[in-house]
Amino acid sequence: MKRCQTILLLLLWLAVAGAPAGTNPVPVTVAPLKKLLFHPVREAPATVVSLNDTLIGAEIAGKVVEIAQRPGDRVKAGDLLARIDCSSYVIARKRAEAALSAAQARLHYARKRFKDAQKLVKSHNISSDQFNQRSSEFNRLSAEVNVHEADLEEARWRESRCTVTAPFDAVVTERRASQGDYATPGTPLLRLVDLNNLEVSAQVQQQDLKTMKEARRQSFLVEGKAFPLRLRAVIPLLKKRIRSYEVRYLFRNESAPPGAAGRLRWEEAAPHVPADYLVQREGRLGLFLYEKGVARFHPLTGAVQGLPARVDLPPSQLVIDAGRFSVRDGQPVKVTKP
Repeated sequence: MKRCQTILLLLLWLAVAGAPAGTNPVPVTVAPLKKLLFHPVREAPATVVSLNDTLIGAEIAGKVVEIAQRPGDRVKAGDLLARIDCSSYVIARKRAEAALSAAQARLHYARKRFKDAQKLVKSHNISSDQFNQRSSEFNRLSAEVNVHEADLEEARWRESRCTVTAPFDAVVTERRASQGDYATPGTPLLRLVDLNNLEVSAQVQQQDLKTMKEARRQSFLVEGKAFPLRLRAVIPLLKKRIRSYEVRYLFRNESAPPGAAGRLRWEEAAPHVPADYLVQREGRLGLFLYEKGVARFHPLTGAVQGLPARVDLPPSQLVIDAGRFSVRDGQPVKVTKP
């Protein structure tokens, strides 16, 4: 009897000792996927640029009488910037007005003679040749008046350019001319930078362009402050040397000063899992999922070793945490407390 019990115990021990590994559930810990998910943040160099950075120049020739603004002054559209000596242009305008008045007087006399000729030609008291002469004279003087009107308009335009005004709201950043200088058309007087029409110019790497376009949140970071942005355009020109595209953004609310250099930051729209949760099986990277007491390997398309990976699983899915490197696909597992 004792011999039989001994044999049975021996057979039982041999069965347990010879059982293949993995039949017993492997202890693991699990975590809901939503606790692991995050949105990666990417950055790129960026600068604030003004759409209107303008050198204001003289449009007529003359001596600079006054420069009314200094660097750092803020001006509104229409504010005085500079004055140019206008004496010769006032004289030219008066001469054009006098020439126009004389031409109009001649035209008035020619019109009366032409109307008289129209009456006389009907009663055959004037020859057709005389009628044609008066008609021609009237037409010639009408054209002459038009020429003098154009001359007067040009003279008034030149006179108006004796005062140089700001074309938009801006800040004066540079003074190029001084009182007493002789200016010619095109001579720079002041430099203005528009403070209202500002954009952020960023250099985004080619491989990051897709995630940048799909980003859920974008901002410009400078000196520890974040300015919310809105994408305006991607300039379709690849810079071959640095493999990047220039991207233009508009400020949503408050704007940074022109010339500020900082970083463009955006959050990817797709949720990711940290790189250390990825496990490699049969040359593929993925996650081990917990499904009814069994470990299931779920490969992630496009996953790269050492980088966070995009996930398309429901947030409630349980993911194996501790023990993920030792389990196999389809192996029974037992959930334990962390």
